[in-house]
Order: sequence, then C-alpha cells, then structure tokens
Amino acid sequence: MFDIAKCKPIVASVLLGGSALIGSVALAHPPHSPYDATVFAPIKRFGPRVAVEVVASGLVAPLKGVTAPGDRDHLFVVDQVGKGWKVNLDNKERTLFIDVSARLVRLGVLGDNSFDERGFLGLAFHPDYRHNGLIYTYTSEPNAPGAPTFPTTMRTRDADHQNVVAEWKVTGGTVAMGSRRELLRVDHPQFNHDGGDLAFGPDGKLYISMGDGGGADDRDGQDFIKATGSLPPVVEPMDGHGLDGNGQKLTNPLGKILRIDVNGRNSRNGRYGVPGDNPFVGRSGGVLGEIWAYGFRNPYRFSFDSHAGTLFVGDVGQNDIEEVNVVRKGGNHGWPIKEGTVFFSHNGNADGTAQREPLGPVPHNLIDPVAQYDTHHEGHSVIGGFVYRGRALHGLYGRFIFGEFSTIFNFPTGPHDYGRLLHMSGDPSQRGLRAISEFHIVGGNSLGLAVLGMGQDADGEVYLTGNRSGLPFGSAGMVLKIVPAEEEHDHDDE
Repeated sequence: MFDIAKCKPIVASVLLGGSALIGSVALAHPPHSPYDATVFAPIKRFGPRVAVEVVASGLVAPLKGVTAPGDRDHLFVVDQVGKGWKVNLDNKERTLFIDVSARLVRLGVLGDNSFDERGFLGLAFHPDYRHNGLIYTYTSEPNAPGAPTFPTTMRTRDADHQNVVAEWKVTGGTVAMGSRRELLRVDHPQFNHDGGDLAFGPDGKLYISMGDGGGADDRDGQDFIKATGSLPPVVEPMDGHGLDGNGQKLTNPLGKILRIDVNGRNSRNGRYGVPGDNPFVGRSGGVLGEIWAYGFRNPYRFSFDSHAGTLFVGDVGQNDIEEVNVVRKGGNHGWPIKEGTVFFSHNGNADGTAQREPLGPVPHNLIDPVAQYDTHHEGHSVIGGFVYRGRALHGLYGRFIFGEFSTIFNFPTGPHDYGRLLHMSGDPSQRGLRAISEFHIVGGNSLGLAVLGMGQDADGEVYLTGNRSGLPFGSAGMVLKIVPAEEEHDHDDE
C-alpha cells in the first residue's frame, strides 16, 4: 500500500511539529494541486459506469479477498490487524476464520490511530486444500531469536521486523492454531515496502512478493522515520539497503517475487522446496534459487489471470510513477535503476527523482511496465487487482481491474479517502504501454475511501477492500463488490 517515502516534505513537517500535529493538521497537498510539477503519465480515459455493493462491513483494514478451492460461496478476507474472515457471499454473514494478531508487531508507526504498512498481509490456499486443509499466511512479526532464513542485509542495527510465511492446517472448517509450521523468515529493514502478497500459480507453486526493505529510494544513509509506536517522532539513517539497493541484488529476497514448492524440503532450512526450474537455481556467489523475478520496489498486490495464467503485479512507485507489470520468469523489472519507463536518480540523500535520461550504463535486460500513471497527480500507490472473468459487467471481460490507494495522503492519521477504481487491457499478448481508464462510480463518482486491496470470487467477479482512514484502526473497513450500474448504455471512451 502507500508508503511515506514518497512524501518527505510531509514527514519533515511531522518531525518539526511533533505531537501537536497528530490529529490536528492534514499534512498533504490538495488532490488537484500536487507539489511536484512533473507529468509523465496522466490518466485521460474514463468510464464505463459501475456501482459498488457492500458485501462486508465492520472490519478494520481489509487488504485482499481470496477464494478457497472447491468453495464457491465464500470470500476469505485478510484484515491487516491479524484477522482472517470467511464472508458468505449469499447472506453477507462473516465468521472468524483465523486470528494471527498475537503474532504481529504492534501496529501504528507513531502509536494508536497512526499509519502503518505492516500486519497480516497475505493469505493463500493450497491447490489441494479440499484434501489437505493447508493454508499459508504472510505476517509482519517481531524479530525472533536466531538467524533468519536468508542472510540479513542489516549492517549497523536490527531490522524493524521480519516477514514471515507460515503454513497452517484447517480441520473441520477451523484453523488448528497448533498446526503452524514456519516456512521462511526474512529481516525487513524499515516498516514500509513490505509487499506481502501470496498466491499459488497455475503450476501449483507458491509465489511470494517482498518489497525492497522500505525507507526511501532503496539506499542507505537517508534519515527516515523509525516505527517506535509512540510520539515524539524519531528518525534514523536508513540501513539494510547499501548504496546500490536491494532491488537489483540476487543475493537477498528483498524487492523480489519468490517462487517455492510448499510440498518440497530441499531449501537450506529444509522447510520448503526450491523448484529446479526457477531461473536462478544453481547460480554461484550466494544467488538465491527462490527468486522468480526481481527489480521491484513494493510489489504489494499481485494475481494470476485465472484463464491465461498471466502474472500481474502492482508495483508502488517512489516519487513519480506508479506501475503495473506483467512478471516474467527471471525478469529484471528495473527498480531502482528505473521508475516506470523513466530512469531513477537517488539524488544522494535528497529526494529521489525520475528523469528521461539514464545516469550511467543500463542493463540490457530491463523490463518496462505494461501500464503506468503519475504519482501525486493521479494518486499515491497502485493497488494490483485481477483480470475480470465474470459475467455481470458487460464489456469488461478480460480487462484488468485494479485500484489506486488515494489521491491525497494525510500522514500520519488520515483520512485517505480519495481512492480510485481503474482498469486496462488484460490481454497477455498486447505490447507497449496500455491506456488506463477510471471507472465512473454511480452515486457521486467517488468511492469515499482508501482502496487497500482487491478480491476475486470463484465466478470471476471482482471486489475492492478498504476503509476511510487508510489506517489499521477503527471499524469502518468494508468489502465492496463491483456491480453494473442501473444504466448500462454508457460506454468507456476508449
């Protein structure tokens, strides 16, 4: 989701103002008057008209909705605070499916009712779930004793937290909490850019997204807010990235899409398998065989097209470009050499910038995104979605439906209630940049909430998840189904 790295002027204001700012002043540029003047990729297309229907409410910060194999009646919703909900799509009733809240770091970077990107971030069901009852979670947990699964990138201090992927067994419809089996644990330097999504691909392997380690610009040395969970705000120089960033390093899992075999045991810790057809298996020099693709900043949400098998990921941008990528085996998707289709300059310890000319030699194998739009002018964080394979939304079959967190960001207490609902071609064969369109939402053309995630049911219908504040607090979280508007004669102006 959104991270504060791209609003350093806001962060600086918070640090100068201290606790007096909390809950009193909205520190952000107006949505239609951004503070940077550079325009790379505006959204210029709008339509068609759609409506949204409440499927679940009373949640905190729902981040994604997924289905279980063989269950067409429910959507399983990940709530950032540690709750997994089973939502009946017919009668809208919800029941608690799993509770991992006790395992999480304390949420709220600056205390209660403040922003955070950590938490319960991902949930996936084993392809053979109907028979083995296995599920998988991605959580942000306190640092555990002993070494993490992969060598830490930290040089001068401990990591902020650890990204943990674990397996659980469901028996009789209930998660057996004592069945937990930890697969991997990764040191994460700062509180943000956590990635956190999980999904099984058509090949039956588990794919895992991890961000570049957080902070800003994927580079050590810059002052950045420390997640103390209290006021006054504290800053410290970034650590855990080096001067060349994690995104391009094949020796650590940060800024990557990983691919593992949950049925195997040939990993270094003996808890999962490393597929022999992964692109970097057998490489020397400490290269991780688990890596499927690299060069990502914060691949927060991703999905596979249920028909074509294409892997789409929304990679949250730094200061200028939000991007959607089609992930390729072994692909280098650019960060931090590029941001979108332009080049990125970390600019020393000042704000990083995107520019049209490279700073130096550019690897020949960089893969550009398939779509992009401007940070600040059009939003703050792309929220990856799903290729639509339902029947209710006429004319949208095969379109990739995704979201934008919010056009305005009020760090640290919100609200962030300017989310947007977007779509583009999901054709796997299309080349070049794809035009992005924004849906017209009936009833005022505004969602009135922060878009935190997306979901898709067994029929291919698509949902969005979010709340008004954009924070992991409160009880205003909702799951909304995208449904046809009453008047369907309007057409997308593409």
